Amino acid sequence: MLQRTLGRLGAADATAPFLPLSFRLFATFGLLVVHAALPLEGLASAPGEPVYLSALGLMLMEALWESGRGLKASGQLFPIPRIGWIRWNLALDLALVSLIIAYHGVAQERFATLYIFPVLASAFYLRTVEIVWVGVASSMTHLMLVLAFTLGWAPPFGLSGAIPDPDQSQLSFLLGIASLQVFAATLVVVLIRRNLERLRTDLSVSEAAVDELSALHQRVVESMTSGLITLDSQGRITSANPAAEAILGCGIALGSPIHDVLPIGDASLPQQGREHRFEVTLTNIGASRRIVGGHLASMRDAAGLESGQLLLFQDLTEFKALEERTRISERLAAIGQLTAGLAHELRNPLASISGCVQLLHRPASPEEVRTRVLGILDRETQRVGAIVSDFLDFAKVAVPRGSRLPLPRVLEDIRASWEMDPRTAGLPLQMDPVPNVWIEADPTGIHRVITNLLSNARKAVKETSAPTVRLSCAVTEAVLRLSVTDNGCGMTGEQLDRLYVPFAGSFEEGSGLGMSLVYKFIETMGWRIEVESHPGSGTSVQIHLPCLRPEEAMASAQDQP
Repeated sequence: MLQRTLGRLGAADATAPFLPLSFRLFATFGLLVVHAALPLEGLASAPGEPVYLSALGLMLMEALWESGRGLKASGQLFPIPRIGWIRWNLALDLALVSLIIAYHGVAQERFATLYIFPVLASAFYLRTVEIVWVGVASSMTHLMLVLAFTLGWAPPFGLSGAIPDPDQSQLSFLLGIASLQVFAATLVVVLIRRNLERLRTDLSVSEAAVDELSALHQRVVESMTSGLITLDSQGRITSANPAAEAILGCGIALGSPIHDVLPIGDASLPQQGREHRFEVTLTNIGASRRIVGGHLASMRDAAGLESGQLLLFQDLTEFKALEERTRISERLAAIGQLTAGLAHELRNPLASISGCVQLLHRPASPEEVRTRVLGILDRETQRVGAIVSDFLDFAKVAVPRGSRLPLPRVLEDIRASWEMDPRTAGLPLQMDPVPNVWIEADPTGIHRVITNLLSNARKAVKETSAPTVRLSCAVTEAVLRLSVTDNGCGMTGEQLDRLYVPFAGSFEEGSGLGMSLVYKFIETMGWRIEVESHPGSGTSVQIHLPCLRPEEAMASAQDQP
């Protein structure tokens, strides 16, 4: 495109007609036809008519010969010749203009404008200095022509001849106007030519920069290890880099549908303003299974309109294999940690049970000791049972049964459980007013979750001088926020990171699975939990879950069959 622009702005376009030759051919032919068909009054007996017509005929024949030579050589009627022939044609055009002016009268100032044509024509083929010389030659030729006929230096020719008593002011005006026209045209052409040459230089620099950027873009695309394919608006392939063929293991034919080489699903999703991510498994004949993943995004033109799609993908086979190995290792490590935690939790009560059994085997043990030992056996057995039950609940894969529950009744049951627990004696549960909303949850699961959170709060404030445990609720845009807050010991950052890990609790009391069960239930229900805690500043646990107004809950219940 830049080359075409340069040709239009100043460089001679090889496909454009050569102006001096075409002007001379059509001008001589037209003048001869007009002279033969419509002879002007007074020209029939004008002196020099045979010379005038002969000169026009010779110039026409020369133009026809030169046109025929160019047609034979290049297939064009008016091809641009070499610089020598360009100068020869401009000289002939200057001679033709002088012949026309001499025959039709040098005293008529309107014919002097014809000298501008050689100057304008030279702008397309000559340098700036040569253009100036063409202008000087045109002006001097007109000056000498007017003086030669007016002062009688040349014999009469056509309507030009000696003037016995010429008007000096009119003569000066004629020569001045003609020279001014020619030099003004020369100046304008020179200025335009210089600006065009400067513009050509700038365009050459820009073209070099564009070529460099294009080469850089090509190198970047070819050096990419990811596959890159561009598509048109119909989903046909317009380009592909070498990495794309290497990843797919086959050649990519331009113009073929993308689904022939890579099944990426619905290719119209990027046109809907969404980026389409995909992951497919390819099985080529004679090749191993290959996993390819990437994304499909829309390409837009300068106006922001959809012009196609851009497909960027990678070979994920080794990554997926590594990911699977890592997942298996993590599972084994998690099982090992869980087993170690369970063994640690069971070791203490089993040790107590073993010691009690040994005491009971002694025949001389006092009755008081036997009674105490039996109490310890019962307590430790219950503890082992609680650990095993919690572990089974944690390992169980089951979806909680959901039902619509009024929130005030749920929290009232939790308050009653708190007040009936002997471990909470002297520690009141502070509750804000409960909003009249309904929730959809498993009754046992939601009760157990909030009870576990309150139990952790109770343990956290055990060493606090003025302990506070608060249960509050807030509703925002059909979302209920349940908060359990205490002013207890708080947690460090490391403890927060391991909050939901089984048997990672820091309290002596409990099985160590409470927060793990809480997190599992909340994730299963699709809710969200947030925990904020700082050492010595207490802990705040917030659960976000959807809720319904009473009328909405009733309407939903009536709509169900």
